[in-house]
Amino acid sequence: MRHPEVDPRRQRPLAGGLALVALLGGCTAQQPHPQAAPPPPLAPAACVEPAQIPPEPPTVGSKFNGDAKHDLQVLAPNAQALRQWGEQLRTLLEKCAAKP
Repeated sequence: MRHPEVDPRRQRPLAGGLALVALLGGCTAQQPHPQAAPPPPLAPAACVEPAQIPPEPPTVGSKFNGDAKHDLQVLAPNAQALRQWGEQLRTLLEKCAAKP
């Protein structure tokens, strides 16, 4: 039995809203539980002492004067120094990579 003071058109939005709430409420109950978070990564262990790290060779760009012969005499030794520095760094890194 309907109440004469309640318009039937106003009952539909309420019924639709309740149905929507029931549907959405069911969705939250069906979601899988989140898995346990992975453990935080371990802090990296130092594999070389800072004193073992060779200093970077100085830059030589300010010593160039535009004369190719002069600039090459400045650049060649610096290139060799950079190469040796890189080889030293690689040796240190390989030691670190070899550790478990």
